[in-house]
Amino acid sequence: MIKLGVIGLGHMGGYHASVCQQLPNIQLIAVADTNQQNLQKIKNPKIITSTDFHQWLDKVNGVIIAVPTEAHYVIAKDCLLNNKHVLIEKPLTKNLTQAQELFSLAQQKNLTLHVGHVERFNGPVQELKKILNEPFLIECHRMGPFIPRVQKDSVVLDLMIHDLDIVLNFVTSPIKSISALGKKVFSQNCDIASVQLGFENGVMAHLVSSRASQIKARTMVIHQKNEFIQLDFTTQDLLIHRQSSSSVHIGTDQLKYKQESLIERLFVHKDNPLKQEIECFANAIKTNTTRFSPEQDTLALDVSLKIEKLLGLTS
Repeated sequence: MIKLGVIGLGHMGGYHASVCQQLPNIQLIAVADTNQQNLQKIKNPKIITSTDFHQWLDKVNGVIIAVPTEAHYVIAKDCLLNNKHVLIEKPLTKNLTQAQELFSLAQQKNLTLHVGHVERFNGPVQELKKILNEPFLIECHRMGPFIPRVQKDSVVLDLMIHDLDIVLNFVTSPIKSISALGKKVFSQNCDIASVQLGFENGVMAHLVSSRASQIKARTMVIHQKNEFIQLDFTTQDLLIHRQSSSSVHIGTDQLKYKQESLIERLFVHKDNPLKQEIECFANAIKTNTTRFSPEQDTLALDVSLKIEKLLGLTS
């Protein structure tokens, strides 16, 4: 039984705590939050609740950190120095130097440092890896209404970093060019961003993220030579369109374009990605199969920070 603690019981932290209590191989020992109201989310009297995680840190194998981003570095470093495995919500830190320092510390101590890129565990993403065949254009849309609790991070670090992580894992080629446009709508930070990436192997990626939209959507489409692939992160549906015929009909008063295609719906094992992520973290602790790939796990953060610089959000 892997013993875990959760630090930060806001929206994501509360979700983590709830999932931990449902998994048979995990025991949620304790939670910590400086807000007493958040601690009231925990109804199980056997779970320790505290405003200071140091009061129970020695009782757990690992911690899940879901506090605001500006506190990630200090808390994660503290936990690693106390020989605790760490799963930390994205973005890992506010700058690349801090991220690299945390990975170096985890590696020295042979501890797991898992960054919460939860979309990696989405069923369609796993299947998509198997059918990619020289894509030439990837388009990502991730949008939703404004939520005040996330306004300290730009939309790039808040939402777009998910899609950047996936694209950078799919396209194993260095980035050749980055262009970006952004706009403030509801906060003093960037709430809408449109980014284009050009890779040295010729692949193009267009990513749009918004937290100023009235609908919630999480989609990715991939253009390949003979296929158009649609992925919906919310419904976990994965469709492949293959063109079979097309024609143009010209009449006296109208022009009609007709296209027929074959649509294949791939079977995807649908499960809770956060559950999969926490189970992966617990299994790494149990089997001592700590995986170190700092370059890969900091790549999305590195590109996100470069985009923020282009948008004038960092110096």
